[in-house]
Amino acid sequence: MTDKPELVAEQPNIIEFAPWPTDVEDDDLTLVGLRNGGHAAINFVKDVHTIELTLNYADCERGLEATFISREKMASVVFYFRDVSGFRVLDENGLVDLWNASKNTPRPASTTFRVKGHLWQTESELLWIMRGCEFSYMVATDWDCLELITDCEPSVKIIPAVVRKKIAH
Repeated sequence: MTDKPELVAEQPNIIEFAPWPTDVEDDDLTLVGLRNGGHAAINFVKDVHTIELTLNYADCERGLEATFISREKMASVVFYFRDVSGFRVLDENGLVDLWNASKNTPRPASTTFRVKGHLWQTESELLWIMRGCEFSYMVATDWDCLELITDCEPSVKIIPAVVRKKIAH
């Protein structure tokens, strides 16, 4: 007689949404650019040298700047996240677990909100534990969605854009 391991049904993730009120929380946004600050100098202790780059990360070090276009405001919307420990950009099809959960428990807003208990949090648990974060920040669009792990409240800046009428050909 062989002992077979007992199969234990996994508990499904319980996805929770929380508000992240912004001036664009229900706008139709389009992601147009990301700038991820890093380190301009790296010390290689074993090799006894440092490699420095001539990059200007002074205003974005360990932060991420994401620029979107708001159709409703006809402006650019710049989100600045300080001290980011992880981020991802997925097309909206990569977030099926979130969209399914929001059918049962609606998100507090369609575009900017916070989330916890989803697959990324399960897969990369240490990112949240090391940061001491319970929720990640989400900027959802009809195509590219941005999710970040930070314990710092992001800032949002709306900058007027140049709007031109299309010329018929």
